[in-house]
Amino acid sequence: MRSYLQEDEDNKIILALDSTSISSYSTRLTHIEYGKNKDDDALPQLDVLFLVDQKSGLPIFYRFYDGNVPDVSTIRHTIADQALLNMQNVVLVADKGYNSGKNINDCLINKVEFIFNVRLGTKGCLARELIDEHRKEFADLNSGDPYIRKNLATAKVNWKYDPRPVDGKPASNSATAELYYHMFYDPVIYQEAANKLTESLLTIKKKLIEEEALTEQEEELKEKFFRNDKEKGLVIVNRRVDEYLKYKGFRVLVTDSEKDPVKAWTAYADRWRVEDAFATLKDRLGCNRIRCSDNKALQGKTFVQFIATGLSLMVRSRIRSYMKENKKAGKLNLVYESDSKILQVLNNVMQTRFN
Repeated sequence: MRSYLQEDEDNKIILALDSTSISSYSTRLTHIEYGKNKDDDALPQLDVLFLVDQKSGLPIFYRFYDGNVPDVSTIRHTIADQALLNMQNVVLVADKGYNSGKNINDCLINKVEFIFNVRLGTKGCLARELIDEHRKEFADLNSGDPYIRKNLATAKVNWKYDPRPVDGKPASNSATAELYYHMFYDPVIYQEAANKLTESLLTIKKKLIEEEALTEQEEELKEKFFRNDKEKGLVIVNRRVDEYLKYKGFRVLVTDSEKDPVKAWTAYADRWRVEDAFATLKDRLGCNRIRCSDNKALQGKTFVQFIATGLSLMVRSRIRSYMKENKKAGKLNLVYESDSKILQVLNNVMQTRFN
C-alpha cells in the first residue's frame, strides 16, 4: 500500500478525508436510510467515505455507511481500518463536520495526526473566543501572508483528554496535548458577505414600501434582521447585522502536528483532490444514483466504481503533471476535457513492435 502513496517534504502522507451521499430509488438496501442528503435530494441514500492521497490524487480507501450516519461518527471506524492497513506517518485532512471533540480525542489516542476545519457557527465555541482574542492582529496589515493572501494568527491550546476511555466515554482528563489553532482572515470574503446581505435587506425594504410579496427566504431575513419601531416603523437592526457578519471571512484549522499556519492552509486547500474524486464518481461515472436493489450488487457496483474513479484520477494526475512539466505540449490540452474526450484522443495512440 505505502509504495503507491507519495510523502511530502516532512516524510508524511497527507490524506484527504471526506464523505458524500449517493441517492437511491430502492428502499430494500441495507445501507439506504433517510438522513442529511448533501445533494438535497428527497431520497434515501448511503454515505460513501473516501481517503485520497493529496499528492497523487489517488483514492486509496473507501467505505460506505448508512445514509443517516453523521460525519462525526466515521472517524473512529476510519482509524480502525487504517490500523489494519498498517499506515504510518499519516495526516488526515478533513472539512467541517469532522472536528468534534470526540474525533480529536480518538486521533490523539490512536496517534493519528490531523488537520481539521473548525465549524464557527456555534456560539461560545473555542474558535470564536480565539478569534476575538486576536482581532487586533487581524486588523494589522503586517499579519497578512503574501503567498496565501490571508491575515493569520496562531494560538496554542492545551487540550485535555482521557487516553483510556471506557466504552468510548472519558473517565478522566488525565492526558494533555498541545493543539495549534491556525486562524485565517480574508477581508474580501467578509466584504462579499456584507455586500450580499446589504443588498438583500435593502431589497426587502423596497418591497415592503411598495407592498410587494416577499419570498420565503426574504421572510426569514425579515424576521431575523428587522424590528418594528414605534416612530420609524420596520427598521433594520444594525446590531443583528454586526453579529451575523462578525465571523465572516474567517477560517480556523486545528491540528496536533503542523506548527506552520501556511503549511496547514496549503494542506487544507489541497483537499480539492477528494472533491475531484467525488465529481469523478458521481458526475463523470454517473454514480450519483445507485440503480440496484440487491446488497451484493450494491457492494460490487460500488467497488467497481471506486476502482474506475482511481483509474480516472491517475490518468488525470499524469496528464496534469505532463502539462505542467512540458510547456510545449499546448496542443494536447486535456486537463479540463471530459473522460470520453481523453479516451478518444488516447485511442489513436498506437504502438508498433519490430523483431
